[in-house]
Amino acid sequence: MACCSRPGSVPELSSRLATLLKWAWIACVVAVCLYIVWRSRADIAQMLREMSGPLLVASFAAMLGAKLLLGENARLAARRVSLPLGYWTASRLYNLSQLGKYLPGSIWQFVGRAAAYRNLGGEYGQIRDSLLVETAWIIAGAMVVALLLCGPSIVVLVHGSLSPGMRWWLLAFVVLVVATAVVLAFAKRALFLRLLRISVPTPRVMLVQAGIWGLLGLSFWVLVRACGMSAGLPFSVGLFAAAYAVGFLVPFAPAGLGVRDGILVVGLLPYAGAGEALAVTVVARLVYLVVELALVFMQESLLALRARDAAH
Repeated sequence: MACCSRPGSVPELSSRLATLLKWAWIACVVAVCLYIVWRSRADIAQMLREMSGPLLVASFAAMLGAKLLLGENARLAARRVSLPLGYWTASRLYNLSQLGKYLPGSIWQFVGRAAAYRNLGGEYGQIRDSLLVETAWIIAGAMVVALLLCGPSIVVLVHGSLSPGMRWWLLAFVVLVVATAVVLAFAKRALFLRLLRISVPTPRVMLVQAGIWGLLGLSFWVLVRACGMSAGLPFSVGLFAAAYAVGFLVPFAPAGLGVRDGILVVGLLPYAGAGEALAVTVVARLVYLVVELALVFMQESLLALRARDAAH
């Protein structure tokens, strides 16, 4: 029995095409960003020079708090399917595996964590359900926050900030994402219904979700304020949640690249030019990445020190 696809087979060609399309998407996003930055370079430079240092530190602190709560979310999801992980282990594995989302494919963060959970004695069904429940809580939490805090505002904003052609493109994109989600839910309806049953959130889960999105949105809003924009806190929190959810659901965009940023830029257009809005989203991504790397470095260093102490 063949254990892999023959060279030139349909699955192999499909995989190569998907990889090519993902890298083409990344190249297009980078090219568009470079064009906008170059066109608005003077305004961006002025905005970055005037950015408040204390507010930047506050943005890092809020992001750190959100990442720590995301580790608790992972622990609660594992506990939901009787996978007994402590907070330290769940948080460390979550943060370490998150670095995989920057690779094209949007699956490596899950592959890495699945392997780690398996090494800890998790069964395949438990691992699958744990990752599905965790993801469902994150996406559902983001959507609820987005609808509650800025749902109507986004519709008015898009209608007033974009040209008719751009509005049609955005509507087509939203319809495509929703249609894809509906088709997948119908195709995997048995798994989908089971996921609904096991992912009903407890009050603790809802509290953790509120903390995650409150802190993530606060980190973004602080950057917006640091750059002199007048967007309000509720709108900024809801906008970031909406951008995160949509970016997560687009499989060809690693870490939501281009999708999340585009939504944030459009949301900030009433408060700044496209160049300045893009600069804020880039700084927000850098804050997110630096906090992720810092947490991984800290947690893995502590793990190495513990192992050394145990050996002695």
